[in-house]
Amino acid sequence: MVRSMVVLSAFAATALAQSSTYSYTFPQGFNLGLVDSSTKSSWCEGQRNTCPQICGGAASQNTCIDATLQFNCVCVDGSQPNVTAYQTTIPFYVCNAYIGQCLANNAGQLDAQEACKEVQCGNKNATDSSSSSSSSSSSTTAASSSASSESTGTASSTMIAAVSATDASMTASSSAAATTTHNAAPIVGLEGYSTGIMAGAMFLAARLFL
Repeated sequence: MVRSMVVLSAFAATALAQSSTYSYTFPQGFNLGLVDSSTKSSWCEGQRNTCPQICGGAASQNTCIDATLQFNCVCVDGSQPNVTAYQTTIPFYVCNAYIGQCLANNAGQLDAQEACKEVQCGNKNATDSSSSSSSSSSSTTAASSSASSESTGTASSTMIAAVSATDASMTASSSAAATTTHNAAPIVGLEGYSTGIMAGAMFLAARLFL
């Protein structure tokens, strides 16, 4: 029982240090020498592939040394994500390897082996984090496009209304001018007729006088 408490305490202390400083150290009792070079290389490749996904698509610093498994993951905004919570990272691989070594080191010790099995490794999927970021960005772009379209539509409607009002005003002015011209024509004709009558009357008066 005491040995199982030691196993859990050692791993918990390591996890606490990781979450508070974002720096990674191997759990107490983990033997890096038992991991072959090809496995280390594969783990580093997984770490380098996962770091940008955790950051939402891009990282400003993303390194991993195969021989020591020391890595660095910094997002473009300068933040250092807690990669311990995610799958396919160095902490994830080491955690699972640690459980295997813990079980092997405590063969025949049921309590200690149960404690080894209770160790929790990261289980988050980094691709979910990347997809969530992309979806948020797409929603923002769509909202901006919608607002721009509404603004353009409003401006077009206003312009059409202004043009229609101008056309109506010009039509009304043309109609009024045509009516005035039509009414003026009889008046001009009447004036000409009156002038003719006056001239005829004066001619008759002159004949009578002579």
